[in-house]
Amino acid sequence: MTTLAQANADLGAAPRPVLFLDTCALLDIVRAPLRDLTMTVRAGVALRTLAAAGTVRLFVQDIVSGEWNDNLAAARRDGENGIRAFTATWQIADDFGQPAPPLPVLPPGTLIDDLEQLSRDLLTAATVLDRDHDGMSWAIDQVAAKLKPSSAKGPVKDCHILGHALRLSTLLGAGYPKSRILVSSNRSDFAAPNATVFHQDIAHEAAVAGLEYAVSLEAAVAALRATGEIP
Repeated sequence: MTTLAQANADLGAAPRPVLFLDTCALLDIVRAPLRDLTMTVRAGVALRTLAAAGTVRLFVQDIVSGEWNDNLAAARRDGENGIRAFTATWQIADDFGQPAPPLPVLPPGTLIDDLEQLSRDLLTAATVLDRDHDGMSWAIDQVAAKLKPSSAKGPVKDCHILGHALRLSTLLGAGYPKSRILVSSNRSDFAAPNATVFHQDIAHEAAVAGLEYAVSLEAAVAALRATGEIP
């Protein structure tokens, strides 16, 4: 775990693209077979390599690890269902003479374990940010005002994650030469309706802080490749 001040100092000394990962972005890797998220897995593999090489810096908030563990079993069930459905579909197509090669039954345990490991590796590679007074204060204010990313029920989790991403991005300042991106597939709370940019409740503060939004790991990787920050 590291403080925002220490993370700011480290990045100032060695600027790299920064990705703030929320729980759903990590668990989408495990759910990929059910949700047709092939590109998410490819992006996850690329980020694992880039993080190990020090090319990018990954961060998570302190609550993400616990939430990841709490929801892993459900994510695995989704992934296993997708693997079984894929295998069955191709076998049925072959029975009807469709142009689909017969596939052996693939035990979900073999592939799903690899997907879980990739998700876990990214979580492990991410630096955990310690709680910051200003970040927590911002989160509470958003909930109290019923502004995104809080929902009508007012949970603070997403505000907690975003508040600390905004805080570190602000500390890095306008002169920081690399991208800072929050990655979350939870568009209903973070994004404008059916959009891939921050909701209007968030957009101004994010722009001032220099924080961008990516709806998926693959979108984040594509954005960094487009700017030439990663190969």
